[in-house]
Amino acid sequence: MENLVALTIVGLGILLSVYISFYHRRSTASTANYYVAGGGLSPKVNGLAMLGDYASAASFLGVAGAVALSGVDGWWLAIGFFAAWIVVLIAISSPLKNVGKFTVADVLNARFGNNAKQIRTVAMLSTLVLCVMYLVPQIVGAGHLFGLLLGWDYLPTVLVTGSLMALFVIVGGMKGTSYNQAIQGAILFGAMLFLLIFGIIHLFGGNPAGVIEASEHMVPAKLAAANPAAVAAAAAASDPGAAVDAVRALMPEAASAVTPGVGLRDFANQASLVLALFLGVLGLPHILIKFYTVSNATEARKSAEITIWGLAIFYAAIFFVGLIAMYALYPELLKMIAAGEVGKAKNMTMPMLGDMLGGQILMGVIAAGAMAAMLSTSAGLLISATSSLAHDLYKGVINPDSTDEQELKFAKMGAFFLAIVAIAMSVWLKSENVAMLVGMCFGIAASTFAPALVFAVWWKKLTSQAVIWGMAVGLVLSLLFTFSKFFGETTMLGLDVLVNPALYSVPAAVLVTVVVSLMTSDRGDTEEFMAKAHGK
Repeated sequence: MENLVALTIVGLGILLSVYISFYHRRSTASTANYYVAGGGLSPKVNGLAMLGDYASAASFLGVAGAVALSGVDGWWLAIGFFAAWIVVLIAISSPLKNVGKFTVADVLNARFGNNAKQIRTVAMLSTLVLCVMYLVPQIVGAGHLFGLLLGWDYLPTVLVTGSLMALFVIVGGMKGTSYNQAIQGAILFGAMLFLLIFGIIHLFGGNPAGVIEASEHMVPAKLAAANPAAVAAAAAASDPGAAVDAVRALMPEAASAVTPGVGLRDFANQASLVLALFLGVLGLPHILIKFYTVSNATEARKSAEITIWGLAIFYAAIFFVGLIAMYALYPELLKMIAAGEVGKAKNMTMPMLGDMLGGQILMGVIAAGAMAAMLSTSAGLLISATSSLAHDLYKGVINPDSTDEQELKFAKMGAFFLAIVAIAMSVWLKSENVAMLVGMCFGIAASTFAPALVFAVWWKKLTSQAVIWGMAVGLVLSLLFTFSKFFGETTMLGLDVLVNPALYSVPAAVLVTVVVSLMTSDRGDTEEFMAKAHGK
């Protein structure tokens, strides 16, 4: 069996996660415990759990891979992922905790109780779509990872991954999931720093400045791969440094890996991506639900601050690790890109780097970090989706008189069903880059929950009708352009299909929300809601 040591390390990490979920199985006896751990997590555990939840396969695999292929321009995703947290901390972290209970829909329902069923239905649909779509890149990343580790076929791998994430949620609930996320966040953080330090020592003699010096000389892999002579010269070189020198000799005027603008898209595509990343976290249910797992608004803010500091270090490390990977794997990356395997090159850069620098042991550490990211984020997504399905749809609309036991049973059945849907979509979208799949989810989130929540806690003239119509329009438009991209369409509704739907769907959702608010009158319990949301 190939890579037995690496597989053993990954397997031990998975067994630890299973044990944690099983250990906390008693914490799923009530809806409050199952959905939000009874609000009893400490800010430190919650902050680290949010780090593990947020720093997903898209960050650990996709962003590092994007930097390895395009240089500094591949870092755009990381900057957007990080900057959005500042907006969350300032705009909604405290109000969300002050007025919510289990799901994002609770915030809207707290203000507009008269239209609770309609709002909960739209919110539930948005949550399910977002969570299932976000699950896909996690499972896709796992499929490629185990293909590299063991040569496994893609289908059995995604079946195993999907089953594991469902098991974590059904058995451990939010408390087990959160402790798993906290531990997996620490593993992920440690793996990234370990790879950074080991790469600098092994390839640059312990000199961090050597990474930048090499990058200033290096032609970005994606740019060099378009030149057949450069690909051949890199393949014939004796070591990575010689490969970099050979390509630079053939392309003396080409940009370097730290030259901005080389990998940027046209203005419309870049603006759409930045808009989605900047606003997306404001609407991600699996992130926002974490503010309900602590006891008060102060602890919610502390959790967010801990996460922000962790992400700042994590994403800074990703940039340097991506440049190290470009240098270390230069001939291999050029060959893969030239062969049309761009997605594989991006997604598998980190495990390949681990294998090159430290053999099976380091590859196992990196693979365990990646697997931790996938399972951690997947469990968070799934529990958020099932909470909304059971609390907003079943309890809020279908059976308001249901008992805790009935609601929990519905939630666990929902977890099983949603895992099947996510697995099916992962088989369909297996060739897509995980970072860009996540970026599309950010676009959907920015078009649905983000405008609704920001307006709800800051604008007194918002109406219930505007919430319903704004979210519905944002959801439909973002999905329309997202799936147009998946099906290879170049235009939709007379507009160019961009790398992200946000440029069209976010302004449309905001405009509809404002216009409908000015045309309707149900502003809910505005004064009471605002006073509670802002702690007055």
